[in-house]
Amino acid sequence: MITKRQLRTLLPAFMAPAIPYGGQACIEGVMMKGLKHAALAVRRSDGRIEVIHREVVSRFPALTRMPFVRGFFILWDMMTLGTWALKESSRRFEEDVIAAEAEAKGEQPVTPAAEEDRKSNSGLILELITMALGFMIAIFIFKVLPAIAATYTFEWIGWGSLKSMENPTMLHQFIANLVEGLVKMGIFVAYISLVARFKEIRRVFEYHGAEHIVINAYEDDMNNQKMEFIQSHSVAHPRCGTSFIVILILVGVILYTLLDYLFVQNGAAINSVLPEWWLNGKLGPAVHDNIPGWWIRWPLRILAIPLLAGISYEFIRAAFRYYGNPLLRPLLRFGMLFQALTTRRPSDEQVEVSLASFNRVRYLTEDIPEPEIRQPASSASS
Repeated sequence: MITKRQLRTLLPAFMAPAIPYGGQACIEGVMMKGLKHAALAVRRSDGRIEVIHREVVSRFPALTRMPFVRGFFILWDMMTLGTWALKESSRRFEEDVIAAEAEAKGEQPVTPAAEEDRKSNSGLILELITMALGFMIAIFIFKVLPAIAATYTFEWIGWGSLKSMENPTMLHQFIANLVEGLVKMGIFVAYISLVARFKEIRRVFEYHGAEHIVINAYEDDMNNQKMEFIQSHSVAHPRCGTSFIVILILVGVILYTLLDYLFVQNGAAINSVLPEWWLNGKLGPAVHDNIPGWWIRWPLRILAIPLLAGISYEFIRAAFRYYGNPLLRPLLRFGMLFQALTTRRPSDEQVEVSLASFNRVRYLTEDIPEPEIRQPASSASS
């Protein structure tokens, strides 16, 4: 829960900083992103902080500037950057684990080969199969299960099902999608609560908190990097990806309601987008009722994912810019409440890692001197 004092420290973050820095928690590290550069800082097993950086180049530069289109492609770019950060941090973590095991056995540590060199063809096939299975499981959990829950909810309250209704209204569609949205949110909360029981995940959540409080402190006073000042800030931040996921679910309720009503239940709407030769009955059914609803509903929802991401991104952007608006502020704060699941209060050592990453990307972005990273005495002398 965000206290009143912490909320006051968050207010500068809602005032649209000139450079909207962002980031991501990694394995024993933090990735920070500026306008054209990203930096990754990782705490190694010997206590030293290693910092690397890279240039950030969008694969879709023109599309990332188009309102209601840019959201999906910005999200794609962030996922690509996040994958890089996770791979780099996990590789260093693996190196430290191997070195520790070798030292315990009195052997010479062997540095793991680069990912590309040590992957065989069978390994690539196995990875693709694993990714495909993971995607199908995600579709089942976050798409199929909520839809089944909505169906049983209608039967439980005595409405039967949408399919059995002669003339389902938009209200019926809204209730069905609202139930699906609530189930998705419940699954999301349950999943995060479950994985948070693992020590390694809790460490990632602590680094997530470290990322937030460093950015909050910068947006409060960009020149104050005292640990006490930084630690006084909230671990919640309005531009967090957790808030985006929650807003994505809420916007999905409204968007899917409109799509279901227009294209699944309303024959005139679906017929308006079908080609003339189809309507003439030459190569397919001329009447919407002959097409099973799920044939339209599920492909339509998959095709609507870029639109959903785009609308959600614009909403977050508007709510962030016009936080004082009484209609937008409660929804943004509602999304921030869920950050209590994905963030933890970090230690000073974790904040140092986040600060090292932030200072590197700030140096690359604002062309200011990069402060020296405080390293353990043993590392500095070696």
